[in-house]
Amino acid sequence: SSDLGKKAKLAKPTANATNANNKKVGKEAVNEEEEEKRKLEARREKQRRRREKNSEKYGDGYRMAFTCSFCKFRTFEEKDIEVHLESTTHQETLDHIQKQTKFDKVVMEFLHECMVNKFKKTSMRKVQSTQNEAAKAAEKNLLEGVTDEDHMIKVETVHCSACNTYVPALYSSVQQHLKSPDHAKSRVAYKEQIKRESVLTATSILNNPIVKARYEQFAKGENPFENVEPSQESAVETNEAEQTTEQINFTEDTAVDFTEDTVDFSEDPTDQIDFTADTDYVTTEEN
Repeated sequence: SSDLGKKAKLAKPTANATNANNKKVGKEAVNEEEEEKRKLEARREKQRRRREKNSEKYGDGYRMAFTCSFCKFRTFEEKDIEVHLESTTHQETLDHIQKQTKFDKVVMEFLHECMVNKFKKTSMRKVQSTQNEAAKAAEKNLLEGVTDEDHMIKVETVHCSACNTYVPALYSSVQQHLKSPDHAKSRVAYKEQIKRESVLTATSILNNPIVKARYEQFAKGENPFENVEPSQESAVETNEAEQTTEQINFTEDTAVDFTEDTVDFSEDPTDQIDFTADTDYVTTEEN
């Protein structure tokens, strides 16, 4: 038949079809916006729960503690954090991060300076709030409502992070805990956990667009920690607080894929700083 050789005509899209497509695109955009709002609310809720947990664990003044995010080191004494940042333990953690990520020397120096800057900011915050905290402490009666029949007294304790337990602040009790089989086992496991999570913490910090901009300044020899807006500092602190604590097995001498385990600040992958992709930029690996 002659009809077999004819090309079928393409039907022009009708107005109804066009409108349907536009509605579909609009609906997808709304769904994406709702999903972003849901993620934001979930992140805020997670941050709120973390604040409550820290407040319960360390007291209302936990934000006044000096911390090293990589080593999970926490202290209320300024001299202790100074010693830690210069310690072999801290350097070993940085060496582990570098080995797993292949970050170059400049990046590692920047990560260390981030902790030093955090220490300085906490020192300033502590000085500014000393009087307010003292006044609040005087007003708050810890044992309010406690009677003799409750048989409760205030005591000092030592917290063991490795075992996640509190030990009475007595020499005999501390020594007994130190020599216990459970502590010996827990401290080994906790050390490995710190090593694993230090890598996640480092990459999560570096994935923050604000920190990325600071790193670029640092790489140019500038000081990126001067004249920092409080809102920026708060965003960076939130980033550290939200970093994942999932335990992941890392193979030795292998670059780690962080795409699933770093904090997601944007759906746009260009907002994520990749410190392993560009060998001329920050890595020491040879092409």
